[in-house]
Amino acid sequence: MGLGNQIKLISNATLDVIYPNNCNLCKTNLLLHEKFICQSCTAELPLLKMASDQQKLNQLFWGRVQIEDIRALMIYQKGNKVKDVLQQLKYQNKTKLAQHLGKLLGQTLNNESNYQAIIPVPLHPKKLKLRGFNQSKIIADGIKEVIDVPIQNNWIKRTHHNPSQTKVSKYERWNNVRSIFEVPKPEKFKNKHILLIDDVLTTGATLEACIALLNKIEGCKVSVATLAARV
Repeated sequence: MGLGNQIKLISNATLDVIYPNNCNLCKTNLLLHEKFICQSCTAELPLLKMASDQQKLNQLFWGRVQIEDIRALMIYQKGNKVKDVLQQLKYQNKTKLAQHLGKLLGQTLNNESNYQAIIPVPLHPKKLKLRGFNQSKIIADGIKEVIDVPIQNNWIKRTHHNPSQTKVSKYERWNNVRSIFEVPKPEKFKNKHILLIDDVLTTGATLEACIALLNKIEGCKVSVATLAARV
């Protein structure tokens, strides 16, 4: 091991003593090669690896809206640790964790897709002010580290502050979101391939509302990437 690497190793070890670096899920101390989530908890995360799971994901928007591709890093299921991860991103200000997971999500994307803009699904200004950040934007920051495509925060606007979607039916979710977005300047999307980013895909109502607007724009192609999806 070179002197530079030895110094870096000692420095990192010293920082871990002064500023304990714990797993975001189980709170155990992270090893030097681990980031944000320990290897044990990472092994328990249901990463979307199976071709059958990807096939189910591809079918989520069939007959509803037109998309080019859809990717997710993890499978969202009742009782697994993904819900805990997502709650930390939204409500415990774990922005560095969100960006790290976004980078991992970026590594699953098709390198030949030639995206021309990354669009985080926007929050309403009231919710953005309350939370202080848009988790989808932080995830997009991580993705950008991999694919180096510009992030466009203002190309889609959220015009209505709809209530939480967690305890309503699929139909109610769609009814709540069908008119909450607008595209101020549709010409920006013309003949472009857009990568739309959200944190989680369950019923798909919110994403569908965004995609439906973009499907009306000439030459606009849409792909989707989320940290987690229910398949």
